Amino acid sequence: MSAAGDEAPVLSEVDEGVGLITLNRPDKLNAWTPAMRLAYFDVLERFAGDPQVRAIVVRGAGRGFCAGANLSLIRAPDAQSEALRAAESREYWFPLSIGKPLVAAIHGPCLGIGLQQAMFCDIRFAACDAKIGAPYVRRGIVGEMGITWMLSRLCGVGAANDIMLSGRTLSGEEAARIGLVNEALEPDAVFDRAMAYARDLAANCSPLAMRTVKMQLYHDLMDDFTPSFARSERLLDEVLRGEDVKEGIAAVREKRPVRFAGLDPRLARTGDLPK
Repeated sequence: MSAAGDEAPVLSEVDEGVGLITLNRPDKLNAWTPAMRLAYFDVLERFAGDPQVRAIVVRGAGRGFCAGANLSLIRAPDAQSEALRAAESREYWFPLSIGKPLVAAIHGPCLGIGLQQAMFCDIRFAACDAKIGAPYVRRGIVGEMGITWMLSRLCGVGAANDIMLSGRTLSGEEAARIGLVNEALEPDAVFDRAMAYARDLAANCSPLAMRTVKMQLYHDLMDDFTPSFARSERLLDEVLRGEDVKEGIAAVREKRPVRFAGLDPRLARTGDLPK
């Protein structure tokens, strides 16, 4: 179904436990707008609270993932865009707080804020010939919305400096070599690979365990080791007393597929990140 009709900036549907989100401004290479941000975050929040959705795939319609911000709105913002921007209280790192795995299927341009949002997914598959980069310095702009924080953690300070200081464009193959994406594939295989990966998570992985692991990973990135270790011990103790561990062990013993319950809607978010 669509977020709001054929011209909606974001489309969504559910397929075999996978929530599919499509950025939908194909005539503009899915350039990011305040309306797209609002719609995208709304769908993420809805999928997060839906027990039938166990993993989420994000892609772009048409010839690219997202070519960056709509420059015309940066130069001359209209009243509607300004109102939408003012009304949106969720931060640009909002996807990190979603308690379900997000898988990005990247093809064509993935630039600027498009790259930032792809990096705030948990897994990234890219076409070999995708055009990936952060051309900010070539527009007189600096790194925005946490892109330098995440970029240096995914591919190291040296590669992050190269990408940010040069503003150059990387292919999907180069992005995979430096760890910016998990895997580079032929263009017509990217979406199928992302969906197959997400379906495997939906069918075989505990929703509660995935939500907890995601919380651990991102909270650990922002915290010191000692509280991180203590948190992992507490969380392990909690899940060992839960039903998913019993089911996982029973499935192995009985040589059958797992039958995990959906994620409790009260656990839709992973919680506020450490300050």
